[in-house]
Amino acid sequence: MEPTNPEGSDSRNSSSNNTQENLEEPKKATLGEIYEYITGPYYMLFIIGSIAAFTGGADYPFIIFFLARVFNDFGEESASTMHDKIMDNAWFIMGVAGIAFITNLVYYCCFTLIGKKINYELRWRYIQAVLRQDNSWFDKQIVEGIPTTIHKNLRDIEVASGRTVAFLIYSVGTVISGAGITFGAGWIFCFTLFGVLVYCVVLGGFVEYSFGRVAKVSEDAFQKGGIQAEESISAIKVVKAFGQEEKCTKDFNFHLENKHDEIMSMAWLYGIAFGCLETMCYVAVAYPMLIGCFFVSESVDNSFADEPYNAGDIFTYQAIQLGFYFLGNSVRHQFTLKKGLEAAYPVLELIRSTPDINLDDPAALDFAELNSGFKFEDVFFKYADATKYALNGVSFDIPKGKTVAIVGPSGSGKSTIAKLVERFYDPTSGAIFVDGNNMKDINLRNYRNKIGYVGQEPCLFNETIRENMINSYPDATDEDIVEALKQAHAWSFVDKLPQGIDTHVGAIGGRLSGGQKQRIAIARALVRKPDLLIFDEATSALDIESEKKVQRAIDSIEQTYTKIVIAHRLTTVRNADEIIVLEDGNIIERGNHERLLEINGTYADLTRIQDAAMNSKAGSKPVDHENPNGNENRQTQGDIYLGEGDENQNLLDDDELREVKIEETEEFGFFFVMKKVFSQMSPGYLIPFIIFGATFVGGGMCVLTYPQVKLLMRIIMNDSGNFIKEGIAIYIPIIMGMCAIMFVVQMLTRAALHVVNSNLIETVRSTLYDTLIHQPLEFYDQKDHNIGNLTAILSSNVRELNGASIEIYVFMYGACAGMISGITIAFIFQWNFGVLLLAITPVSAIAVGVTFSLQYGSQSGTKEHESLQEKMVSDFVCNYNTVASLANEDVVIKRYFANENGGELSYTLTPENFSEAFYPALTCGFGLSFFLMGYFFCCLVAAHNIKAGKDAEKQLMCIIAFAYSFVAVSFMMVNTPDFGRSFRSARKIIAIQQAIKEGAQESTIKDGYEELTPEIAQKEIEFVGVWFKYPTADEDMWVLRDFNLKINAGESIGLAGESGCGKSTVTALLYRFYEPDQGYITIGGKPITQFTLKSLRACFGFVQQEPLLFNTTIMENITYGKSNATSDEILKAAKIANCSEFIEKRDFDGEGADSTANEEIDNDYRYVDLPDGYKTVCGSRGNKLSGGQKQRVAIARAVISNPKLMILDEATSALDEHSQKVVQEALDAVMTKCTSIVIAHRLSTLGKCDRIVRIERGVIADDYDNRKDE
Repeated sequence: MEPTNPEGSDSRNSSSNNTQENLEEPKKATLGEIYEYITGPYYMLFIIGSIAAFTGGADYPFIIFFLARVFNDFGEESASTMHDKIMDNAWFIMGVAGIAFITNLVYYCCFTLIGKKINYELRWRYIQAVLRQDNSWFDKQIVEGIPTTIHKNLRDIEVASGRTVAFLIYSVGTVISGAGITFGAGWIFCFTLFGVLVYCVVLGGFVEYSFGRVAKVSEDAFQKGGIQAEESISAIKVVKAFGQEEKCTKDFNFHLENKHDEIMSMAWLYGIAFGCLETMCYVAVAYPMLIGCFFVSESVDNSFADEPYNAGDIFTYQAIQLGFYFLGNSVRHQFTLKKGLEAAYPVLELIRSTPDINLDDPAALDFAELNSGFKFEDVFFKYADATKYALNGVSFDIPKGKTVAIVGPSGSGKSTIAKLVERFYDPTSGAIFVDGNNMKDINLRNYRNKIGYVGQEPCLFNETIRENMINSYPDATDEDIVEALKQAHAWSFVDKLPQGIDTHVGAIGGRLSGGQKQRIAIARALVRKPDLLIFDEATSALDIESEKKVQRAIDSIEQTYTKIVIAHRLTTVRNADEIIVLEDGNIIERGNHERLLEINGTYADLTRIQDAAMNSKAGSKPVDHENPNGNENRQTQGDIYLGEGDENQNLLDDDELREVKIEETEEFGFFFVMKKVFSQMSPGYLIPFIIFGATFVGGGMCVLTYPQVKLLMRIIMNDSGNFIKEGIAIYIPIIMGMCAIMFVVQMLTRAALHVVNSNLIETVRSTLYDTLIHQPLEFYDQKDHNIGNLTAILSSNVRELNGASIEIYVFMYGACAGMISGITIAFIFQWNFGVLLLAITPVSAIAVGVTFSLQYGSQSGTKEHESLQEKMVSDFVCNYNTVASLANEDVVIKRYFANENGGELSYTLTPENFSEAFYPALTCGFGLSFFLMGYFFCCLVAAHNIKAGKDAEKQLMCIIAFAYSFVAVSFMMVNTPDFGRSFRSARKIIAIQQAIKEGAQESTIKDGYEELTPEIAQKEIEFVGVWFKYPTADEDMWVLRDFNLKINAGESIGLAGESGCGKSTVTALLYRFYEPDQGYITIGGKPITQFTLKSLRACFGFVQQEPLLFNTTIMENITYGKSNATSDEILKAAKIANCSEFIEKRDFDGEGADSTANEEIDNDYRYVDLPDGYKTVCGSRGNKLSGGQKQRVAIARAVISNPKLMILDEATSALDEHSQKVVQEALDAVMTKCTSIVIAHRLSTLGKCDRIVRIERGVIADDYDNRKDE
């Protein structure tokens, strides 16, 4: 299946194909395909809206028709007759204005609702389709880029299918009615004007091409930056630990700067395109006037009227001119439509596609329960682009009710078997049978619903505990959930939470300790009462005591359950009915524990290694203490805190979370936002020129009134052909000269606008990302500061910022200049016309302002739902394996989308939804009809003035001046949706900047003033009277309580204790991720607060329990610990971490591609001295490597900087016993050269520690000197 993100989701190793891809025309969907998703009343809305839009487009030409009759009346000799005829036509104009109010209100409202309907229907279907894809599809994507692509595509589709279509229909109505009116006035004259149409079509094609070129370059930079942002923010703790904020900013800016010159080079193309658009108006005046004057001067016969052409006939060219004007301006809308259709193609293709591994194959056999068991028959499997097979012809049975354990070295294929059992992949050859049926033939959704899966790196979703459990079993009752939590040994801490099972667990479960998260994941597997349980290192994150209890719970599960247990710790599988030993994808031994010991092979060797480690002196006395009360009831609410969590945030209920909403507050008014945006524009010297250019172009339109009226009056007042020809010789060159001047001014203005706009977007995006990445971890603790929201702001909101910065300034200054010019002309020629236009101006301004306000308000009404959906997309898409294992993506989709519409998974026309479209439409309809009513008022004033003996030429001058001066205002009324959305985005960006600013003032994390030198870093570390609770915690929920600990220089200290006891909190305070509430920490006798954060963290080496690698090369991941590392240092670090062998052999055991870096990374000179394996891309979160391989690369990343303090947080937990032994020996050697803190559950890991400290309830319970037994 083809990847479905053509606008940026290509993998990093595909850069060589970029040039070829860019030459290909993107595929587009059709409007008909998009509109298949509107049903019932929305078809009627489309029909009614289309009729209304077409009719609304005809309003302007009909105004011209009646004005032409008015101008013919100017030739009457009697002023009284002229007055009466003008008044007769004025009332017709009033009627057209009334119709315009209705038609514009109706089409605006209808197509707003249609756009929202299509967005909603496609959004949930598209996200559902993404979540239904198999792993092989995800292997072809850059997963971090999918959320950004979803936001962008759906926004483009909504804009295109809604009011963009309406405006195009509106333009068609204007063109057709204008051509019809002009044709009715004189068919020969009408046909001669189609030369202008050819001109408009040719220019329109050029303009559309230009816009497409500019947009394509910009989109590429946006997409790559979005991937970078998603990846770095999701791994913010790693970024902070290695002090790589500047590197992240540099990499982010690289994607922007890489396209900067190309984007800037498009400025002239962009300017020429707009300059051409501007010439349409002048050509559309000069050409018809030239032809018309010739017809009148030569007395060409009008066959329709059976008399020569007159002034009224010629003036009807304004009707078709308006059509051409709207046709020209519709080029931008045509481009928007094209973008929407291009965005819709991959969306619709994915929605309609069927994955190779289909959850709901209608031809599949039903699966109700497991009856006999599983059979692997000669199964070979190789990941898509891997260099070797992960499984080599394995065959074995898993009978129902039996427990089969799979053990072996890291990368031997254990987890691959679990993935095949889940049917994440199909075997390359061979077959897997379930109850005698080929797995491919049974219903996959029903099958997966009978499996409970707990992976090595458990992922919980950013929801409540209850919702996480319901994701597994939608019909679960509270009793079911509590029972599962008890089985998983999790109820003891969940029960003490203020909100209990309704407590949010944070992103990826980050508000829990590693052990707490693992136990919730186990409970999630148990709650669905599965027939098959798969435990892939399910207890690896638990402390010894918790592991024993959970293992007893797993062992006690009824024998009716079939269990597959994958483990490194052989003590957890000794009771298995059968143990399968894998090595390099082959089964080398099988049997139960006793049988394998008798064989005295690999399993026996591994058992002896582990037993020797467990029986060593490794601090067993203080570490393995049982709770004196024999249970966990001693634990109070204050004990429920994070120890090993990703985000170091307390597990608290929502009411206790300090929420800093990313929302637009009332203080961010229009002028405040404009001022803020204006202040970030650059280069500043271009801004006055832009203002001047916009003013000149807007005001220049009104100047066109003078030559146009002069020619018209020569036709009206004089029958001399020579007199008319003299006017042609004088005024047509003036008009064309103005055309040339306006082309140059508009070209330069728009080119400058493009430069300023591009710089603005680049500056805002760069500075906002830089600011976000430098925020302390407590910033990311806030509920609204989740990955989905933040990346959406960096992509969608920043993308839309230009409408609140550039376009609105151009229209505002142009409209103001036009109105001022029109008023000035009116006062010069007829003072009471000036008064009229002066009175109309504030009403028009108020109408535009109210439309902006209501449009913004209508979008704000759904912002909460959009925010939740953005969070959900990021959360679920980036953890697709967990979603696939649960096979209940429909439940998730319904929860996030049905709540918006009263529980139905359909966009229903509720009163709230209707009001969001109706009130802006009401204001828009009023604004446009009021503009047309202006013609009625002009006719009233003209009739009055003529009756009073005023010059008819001056009346005509003022009427046309009004038409040109207010056309920009009417265009703003039509385009307010873009401005309203842009204004909202600007406010949201300012809101997050404000939240950051306020957070910085409140934050206790202040940078120090002194560099921490390696000499000082090697001295003693001391915690003195430290009290600490997380910033969002309740007042009495202390993590550390009067904590006192001294770590001597060069000493290795082990921190032990139950999951969640606060071990990792100690290291978090050392890193200054947070500050103590009381007490202080010193290094070398100096408070760590006086050291700069960069120098402090640069002296530390950090390996966490769940290794996070970035989607770049192995070398880039290793050098994340030291950016300027040499090739020799890289090789040395890899050797220490025991990962050099599999890297050099390219022996990778993860999911999929053995892909290499793109040219941008490949240019690094260090690759010359490194084996090719170091160019291998690790994949999203390192998924192209096995768990053990990831951990070893993470260790290499930590040791490469030769740290003075090494922090190992379960650093070897993901390794098999052999690898652990080798790596532990290497780490032991590193630890002898520096101070080290080791956090571990395994006793063997603490064997070489000088001291072992057991923490209980935030205080030191035991401090054991491990050296005295040596």
